[in-house]
Amino acid sequence: MSIRFFTETEVSEQTQISLATLRRWRIQSKGPKFHKFGSLVRYAEEDLTAWQETRPTGGSDPLRVQSTLLRQRSQLRRSG
Repeated sequence: MSIRFFTETEVSEQTQISLATLRRWRIQSKGPKFHKFGSLVRYAEEDLTAWQETRPTGGSDPLRVQSTLLRQRSQLRRSG
């Protein structure tokens, strides 16, 4: 079985997540699992897929919706 590895640039392009964010997440132990080969950072395809499947999909983010509703209520109180 051959494991396919992606560079951080490939992951950035595939996920539309900036290189800076991927690098920050690595320092903070967030984001997809990565592997180091000397100074090279690589992401295994299966690890990246598993991480992507844990991300929220579709619809609205409940916290963002709640935040928007609270902001709208606050604006209505001030204007009315």
